[in-house]
Amino acid sequence: MMQGGGSGMMGDMSGMMQKMKNMHQMHGNKMGGMGNMGSGMMGGAMMQMLDADGDGNVTPEEMREQMQAKLAEYDSDGDGTLSISEFEVLHSAMIREKMVDKFQHLDADGDGAITSDEMTAPAKKMERMQKMRSGMMEQMQRQPGTGQGMGSDMNDADDSGDN
Repeated sequence: MMQGGGSGMMGDMSGMMQKMKNMHQMHGNKMGGMGNMGSGMMGGAMMQMLDADGDGNVTPEEMREQMQAKLAEYDSDGDGTLSISEFEVLHSAMIREKMVDKFQHLDADGDGAITSDEMTAPAKKMERMQKMRSGMMEQMQRQPGTGQGMGSDMNDADDSGDN
């Protein structure tokens, strides 16, 4: 009885841990890597910030020391704590590099300003991709022996081999 309860509890814990990992990965991609706790302790700018010796690994000691240093650096009123406005400055500093990369990606001509055409370029690219995908699907449907027809032929061959 104890063993069954234990395995059920372990199964519940395993499921809960997987859900937490999935949440961290999902949100990590939206937070400049800060929330991603997958391989290694953290990703992106946060990992680089905490890795004092630059060896690619963050030890608990490095994390503690670096987080204390950041607390002291961004505690503008010197009260030993970070208010939301002080933390906002720290957070902004950590995600700035990713923000600059995104800006530079949009600024196609590199002039330091994003024009209306540059801002809408990703939507234009998406539109071209959708048209191309749609055209390919139409072409596959019109040509016998391609696309789904090819899959059907292969399934027929598999079925004849099993008999």
